Amino acid sequence: MKGNREQIYEFVKLHSSVNANHGISTNEIAEALGMQRTNVSTALGELLREGRVKKSSSRPVLYSLTEAFADEEGAFRELVGYDGSLKYAVQFARAALLYPHRGLNVLLIGREGSGRKYMAEVMHKAAVQQGLVAEQAPFVMCDCMDFGADDAATIAELLGDGVQGGMLAEAATGILFLHKVQFLSVNVRRKLLRCFVEAEDARELPMIFLSCDDKALDVISMLEDHVLAEIRLPSLTERPLPERRKLLEHFLVAEACRTKRTITLESEVLTCLMLFPCEKEILTLKTQIRKACMNAYLRDYMDHGGELHLYISDFDPSVRKGFLNYRADKEAVDALVKPQMRYSYQEGGVTVLVSEMPPAEETQVSEPQIRTDEPSPVLLFVFYGQGVARALADTIEEQLHRGNVYAVDIPYEQKDEQTYELLRQKLLAIDRGAGVLAVYDQKVLQQMLYTISCETGIQLRAVALPVTRFGMEWSKGAAIADGVDRVYRMAAESLGALWHSPKKVIVTLCTTSEGVALQMKQYLIQHKACTDAEVIALSLSDRNLLREKLLELMQGAVILCIIGTYDPDILAIPFLSAADVLAAPVEHLPELLRTQRMEKAEVDFDEMFRCLGDHLEYVDIGRLKEALMELAEQIEGKYPMSLDTKTGLVMHIACAVNRIAGRGVSIENPHREEIVQKYHGVYRDLRKYVAPVERKFHMIFSDDEMANIISILMQIQE
Repeated sequence: MKGNREQIYEFVKLHSSVNANHGISTNEIAEALGMQRTNVSTALGELLREGRVKKSSSRPVLYSLTEAFADEEGAFRELVGYDGSLKYAVQFARAALLYPHRGLNVLLIGREGSGRKYMAEVMHKAAVQQGLVAEQAPFVMCDCMDFGADDAATIAELLGDGVQGGMLAEAATGILFLHKVQFLSVNVRRKLLRCFVEAEDARELPMIFLSCDDKALDVISMLEDHVLAEIRLPSLTERPLPERRKLLEHFLVAEACRTKRTITLESEVLTCLMLFPCEKEILTLKTQIRKACMNAYLRDYMDHGGELHLYISDFDPSVRKGFLNYRADKEAVDALVKPQMRYSYQEGGVTVLVSEMPPAEETQVSEPQIRTDEPSPVLLFVFYGQGVARALADTIEEQLHRGNVYAVDIPYEQKDEQTYELLRQKLLAIDRGAGVLAVYDQKVLQQMLYTISCETGIQLRAVALPVTRFGMEWSKGAAIADGVDRVYRMAAESLGALWHSPKKVIVTLCTTSEGVALQMKQYLIQHKACTDAEVIALSLSDRNLLREKLLELMQGAVILCIIGTYDPDILAIPFLSAADVLAAPVEHLPELLRTQRMEKAEVDFDEMFRCLGDHLEYVDIGRLKEALMELAEQIEGKYPMSLDTKTGLVMHIACAVNRIAGRGVSIENPHREEIVQKYHGVYRDLRKYVAPVERKFHMIFSDDEMANIISILMQIQE
């Protein structure tokens, strides 16, 4: 309960917020709070001496807040949690700054990366705002890790050597911040403290801020008798999740402003960021965000103005393990991060968008094919509850005797870290080299399985079969239902949602730029070849990222086939070459896309260029066709290529000429130097072959573009 003085101060503060230009008298306060006038007068005198209130020269005397206290938080509002987990730290910081005769020396205590340096900077800003130091006064910061082992040199640099004044003199009218004082030797710390004591009465020193790791107990004990204001910063695990969410938003918005791009990520990634253990506290959080944005920026560098989408693979593996803490904090996380949402960060704030991907539980499963002539995939059931997975695996084995079905039963009370290690060891034990199909019942297991796959290299696919969840829903429904028909309908609807026919997807793929992929997509749409499927154009040269993107699509859709210039041979998805698609009669395209089978035919390049002419807006398609067919013939004379490669190469160069001639934009190839050096002879020949095209269309192929052309010609896969 607050004492009389604080109650009176709060009342003056409230009155000042309503009547900024008019104070309040002693009698008015006493009457409003039901206190003795003498007690009120005594408390106001103390507040006046502390500089928290001021009084008028008129009669009656009116009291109001001083300018320094008009906005108590001021610069401290910049701190996430200033009114939450940092509330007491902020109160101590303000008290230390406002203490008479230029404040108290401050010791900031916390773990590495907890924000001690930022707190010192905010305190300096607050001191300037409140007029405690001049705006031009120095703020001298020193990281004590930078000092060497020579104590004499360190003391001279800090305190001066009779000729040079040292850092204390440099910061004389302002603030000196010594960061990580635990790295100073005992002798240096003692000399520093003696200097504090000798100059304390005369106030010859600047305001001193020190910071120390909370584990350096001997250092803290040595300092606390001379540094009265100790401010302890909580660790990230001690701070509530809403504050961690605000920290993430702050860092993501900052990177969006830095890159001038909108940054997006899925709710699953945000959940991992909310929960993963941060070895260096807030610093780790900030570093992981920046590294992921750097990876995304490098990947999408040429997509000027486009979104930077952060995938879980853009972060270190430690971030992926955040889901291990999900069950323990499920309620708090679910209140902050909505499932199946896409979060968008840009200058000005955060936008939450509904994801187009349906829940993973709605994935349609196709049975794996069993091979007996070589190492084959195995099946693993992973269910919560005693004996559930084992009973299912034993039943299947008794019927088929294949020896390829395994089970893991997970006790509900088992910690997620133990479950993770149990699954990891099981997968390592059962994998025969051809992969594992895991069937699980709770979503947290999906993340565990995927992370183990990334760590171990085991080819693993996971399918949801949430029988336990359905059973619990039906049990709850049966307890309140007025008849079995109602429960039956509930069960039928649940199973219908699980086994509904998912949407179908056709992926058009290009590894050098989106040009060919987009052209193939437009060709299919223009000829109404896939009315029952969505066409998605992808431009990904990174095989791991392509795999992750395809797995993401497979969570809510069946991928009918991939169409491109070469077969990525990934996830057993059927492949169709762009040449086969362009060679097929238009009326047969639906059948080709459905069955991926049709007798080979020659590509009709006239039809291909006619189709390209509908979309290439900067070049004359007749002149382009003539130039590129001549170019293809020259290249083929020196470097024989398949029809698929020739078709993909011609389409790519056509899109590149249109793009460069019209917008002057080249597609960066991150492996340019390596490719040009390795295939220097090919590069030299191609430079000679493309020269007429460059002259005809008044453009130049950059080395990046040449590396892209070589990648297609030589079928280079990264």
